[in-house]
Amino acid sequence: MVRSDTPHDDADQPLSTDGGAEECTREESLELLRQAAVGRLIHTDDAMPAVTPACFTLDGFGVVVIPLPAGWRADVMDGEVVGFQADRFDERTLRGWTVLVVGRSYLVTDPATVADLRRRGPWQWGHRPTRGYLSIHPELVAGTRFGT
Repeated sequence: MVRSDTPHDDADQPLSTDGGAEECTREESLELLRQAAVGRLIHTDDAMPAVTPACFTLDGFGVVVIPLPAGWRADVMDGEVVGFQADRFDERTLRGWTVLVVGRSYLVTDPATVADLRRRGPWQWGHRPTRGYLSIHPELVAGTRFGT
């Protein structure tokens, strides 16, 4: 693959061009997610589509937990269907993976769980204050490996 914004020469060619795409199982997809610390929360903002970078962690059941910025109205996301995507790609070889999680989001309200998350993370960008935590209970988990 040659980038369209650069002149064509052999240096622009990826090291591997044999790749394809391989769908992952739910378990493989969740294992890939455990390798990342940053992804994108896919949600709505005033009825408009929005994608927000977010730090995250997974609990033992595959629930994605995201710290919410202090400026957000967290209550409007409680009970909403949202998406979350994380990936890793090597731009030189064009190999990598992507995982999409879709599910209903809930505010984390259990005081012990909130205290544990505040202590161990995940933390908001730049360790800024959070308004709380949002958990996404995965109904759909879809992962793909590229360049396999």
